[in-house]
Amino acid sequence: MTETPSAKPPIHPARYLVPNAITGASMLFGLISLGNSAAGNYALAGWMIIYAVLSDRIDGLVARALRATSALGMQLDSFADFLNFGVAPAALAYSYLSRRPDLPYRDYGVAWAILAAACSIWVLAAVFRLARYNITADDALPTKIFFGVPTTLAGGLFAMLFLSLLKYESTFPSFGGPKLYGDLHTPASVWKYLPIGLFIGAFLMASSLPMPKGGNSSNKAFTVFVMASMAFGYITGITRQIPEVAILFPAAWLIVFLGWGQLSSSARSLKPPPWFS
Repeated sequence: MTETPSAKPPIHPARYLVPNAITGASMLFGLISLGNSAAGNYALAGWMIIYAVLSDRIDGLVARALRATSALGMQLDSFADFLNFGVAPAALAYSYLSRRPDLPYRDYGVAWAILAAACSIWVLAAVFRLARYNITADDALPTKIFFGVPTTLAGGLFAMLFLSLLKYESTFPSFGGPKLYGDLHTPASVWKYLPIGLFIGAFLMASSLPMPKGGNSSNKAFTVFVMASMAFGYITGITRQIPEVAILFPAAWLIVFLGWGQLSSSARSLKPPPWFS
């Protein structure tokens, strides 16, 4: 007589509350960022986007640790990413650049139209990236490769760039710890080109460029480097310190592995998901 295997005990619904609550807190960071962008508190608005990046990493880890991943959680995470890394960075850029009297974006005209277009395209690219990922997440796609730059990386990098430039703005009060680059000042001409960064970021999010996911290497030295970089990011993010240094790690990751994706024959041989399904 064969014994029938016992059924696994059902997962209590309360287990899903923890990762979803973290996702909800991440959305609050995005809302706080929007409010502070509107109020002119640009440094706090930028740091709230960084807080959203940090919490975005935690909710996935907690969900897997508790075996509480769910379709609802994935959808909530996408909504949070759209708010935090699509809408909030665009609102921050538009609010700051359009209010500076020494920049050409304050008055309606060609420059203002370029800024508005850059912010709009950033938001549209973010939502396209998230929707495309959701409808292909269950397909037979490589599990260790991203096609297109994740919105979390794009939004976090933009926030770090903004904070780094703002920290060395001569007309803005100092923040974020010591100025490691000394008496360096951010000239107004640099801010004029910020919409170009939005256009580039939007293209990278909506593209099919392959790049590896973090933490999927069997190389111990590489894993240690990734973990150390993450720890450094959490320390600088939580304490709101030295964004001009914290940006170096994700920027290096983006540049190196986007290059790897174009040079590696194995990466180029992978078939990306369709643009439209």
